[in-house]
Amino acid sequence: MSASTTTAPGPREAAVVLVALGPERAAAVLRGLGEKQARLLAAEVAALGPVDPAEVRDRLVDLVRALQSPAQLPAPGKRMAKELLVRALGPEVGHALGEELDSAIPFSWLEQADPAAAGRALGSEAPGAVALALAHLSPRTAARLLTCLPPEVQGQVATRIAALGAVHPDTVRHVDEALRGRVAELLQTDVRRVDGPELLAGLLAKTPGETSKELLQAVAAVDPELAAATRDRLFTFDDLCLLEPKTLQVVLRAIDSKQLALALRNLPEDTVATVLSNLSERARESLLEEIDLLGSVRAADVLAARAAAVAAARQLEDEGTVVLAREEEA
Repeated sequence: MSASTTTAPGPREAAVVLVALGPERAAAVLRGLGEKQARLLAAEVAALGPVDPAEVRDRLVDLVRALQSPAQLPAPGKRMAKELLVRALGPEVGHALGEELDSAIPFSWLEQADPAAAGRALGSEAPGAVALALAHLSPRTAARLLTCLPPEVQGQVATRIAALGAVHPDTVRHVDEALRGRVAELLQTDVRRVDGPELLAGLLAKTPGETSKELLQAVAAVDPELAAATRDRLFTFDDLCLLEPKTLQVVLRAIDSKQLALALRNLPEDTVATVLSNLSERARESLLEEIDLLGSVRAADVLAARAAAVAAARQLEDEGTVVLAREEEA
C-alpha cells in the first residue's frame, strides 16, 4: 500500500487489491481469512464497479508493476467472486457462499448511476428513503449523489443519515424495491457527456470570422462565463504556435520573454523551434537565456503563462492588429 496512506483500508480498498492480485494470489489471501471476512470481501468484489487506475496505484503501489497497465484491471464481478470463494474455502463452502451473491445487494443499482440524473430522480423521494439508500453505498458514491440532490433536500437527507440506527433487513429490502421501481428506469438511459463549450468552439472554428465573432458575442450577452469558456477552447496556445509566420511574429513581440519561456515549458522541440525561428536574433537570445534560467516550475504556472500569451494574442485581434487563424486555415 502507498506509504502516504494514513487510514486503515476499508472493504472497497481490499477488494481492489484482490482483483489486482488475480485469482490465484487473491485466493491465497482469502485462505488466511475467516469465513465471515471472506464472505464480506467476496460480496465487495462482486459489487465493485469500474476501478480508476489512480486508485489501483494508491492501493497497490508495490505490486502495480506486475500489472501490464492499471487500466487493464480485469473486470470484476460475481463470477470472479465465486471463483475466489471456491479456491479459498473449497467447493462445498465456496459454492454455498457464492449462491448468496446472486441475491441483489441493496441499492447497488445506484452505484453506477449518473450522479446528476440520480440526484434529480431521488430529489422527489422521501428523505428517509434516500438516506437509507445512500447509507448502503460506498462513501464516494453517496457523497456524489448527496451533492447532486436539490439544495432544499440535501440538509434533510443528511440529517436522516446522521439519525440512522438499526434497520430491519425487511425494511431495507422494501425500500430498495420501492425506490428501484420508481427511480431505476429513469437511470437506464445511457448518458453521453457533452462538453458544450468544446462543441461550440468546434463549430465556430469552421464558421467565417465575422459570423463566428457575432455568435460568440451573442452567447456572451446571455452568459459571459460560457462565452469565456468557449473562447478558451476556440484558440489555445497550441493554436498560437500554428499561426502563419507574419502573424506569429507580431503576437510574439507582445509577449514578455519570461512569460514565453514559461509557456514553452515541456512542449515538443519542433514547437519551440517554430517559436524561436519567428523571433529576432536579440529576442531569440533573450528567450533562450530565460529558458536556461528556469528551474522547477509548477504546472499551474505554465498553464497560466500560456493563458496569458493567448490573452495577449486575443487583445491584438480585438484591436484589429492580427487575425487569429491557423496557417492551414488562413
